[in-house]
Amino acid sequence: MRTKREERLVEITDAAAGFFARSLREHPLGAMARQVCDERGLSQESINTFRLGYAPHAWDALGAFLRQKGFSLEDAEAVGLVVPRRGSGHYDRFRHRLMFPICDHQGRIVAFSGRILPPPPGEDEEREGGAKYINSPEGPLYTKGQVLFGLHEGRVETRRTGWCLLCEGNFDLVK
Repeated sequence: MRTKREERLVEITDAAAGFFARSLREHPLGAMARQVCDERGLSQESINTFRLGYAPHAWDALGAFLRQKGFSLEDAEAVGLVVPRRGSGHYDRFRHRLMFPICDHQGRIVAFSGRILPPPPGEDEEREGGAKYINSPEGPLYTKGQVLFGLHEGRVETRRTGWCLLCEGNFDLVK
């Protein structure tokens, strides 16, 4: 049985996934993430099935969206979407990344994996861009090692055929 807090946290991760998916379609820099998807041969059906998205190149785009929707940034911090600033406030954990929502066996989004993108136009191309992937930290919804990316999406076919193939990378599975 889920607690009220757990339900609220799942609502936040679902809202964030919707924000990222809309940003992939509509944000001007979302085209960079769509280009990576095209280069990797991802179909629109796969992008929709796995709810891929784009985290905007901004310090607080997601945080502002979540606040506007009535979510607390403390809850967003608990699921790893925002990080506390040294003084006060929060900033988005994921910025200018192709986003992969991670679902539990029930299909609830419990975490995210964000893949780095090339620098936006006008940014220093030589500047270190950070880790190739940034993942949500462990928290009340997500424990690394207990959730397998893509298991929920592949569960019916796995049951039907009696086998599954494990892949190392997100792109390997989504194709």
